[in-house]
Amino acid sequence: MLPFALALLLHGTPFPLPAVDGKALSVTEKQKTFRLPMRFEKVRAFYDGQLAKEKDVAVKLSGAPGARVLTLSSKRKGDRWTKATVREGELETVIDVTPVVEVSEVEVSGNGSPLVQFVFGRSKEVDKAVEQTKDPLTR
Repeated sequence: MLPFALALLLHGTPFPLPAVDGKALSVTEKQKTFRLPMRFEKVRAFYDGQLAKEKDVAVKLSGAPGARVLTLSSKRKGDRWTKATVREGELETVIDVTPVVEVSEVEVSGNGSPLVQFVFGRSKEVDKAVEQTKDPLTR
């Protein structure tokens, strides 16, 4: 159990995909778009059962029958996806997933000077006006 939990922490939870006729989809590691030969209602029922009761996952249905869109967005820690759009088609359902972007830490150092420097001087008239105001904040 511990190795599974550790793997989940290190790699996160991938986007859940429904099985087609009881068989898991064949997907690649960096795949973001999935075409499912399933009706939209079946896919919607899968996500309602999987994610609708999660408090950090928002599920929103929009559009008219025949062109419906189910938008899923996750704020759960550990998920490897942030947003998914499920679109209804005539023969298939298309899912577009936005993955979490991971960036490694990069240390930046240097001692160069800027390429352009602007030096603004004040005119003598402005200096005289500032002296006459006797305001300590303007000196």
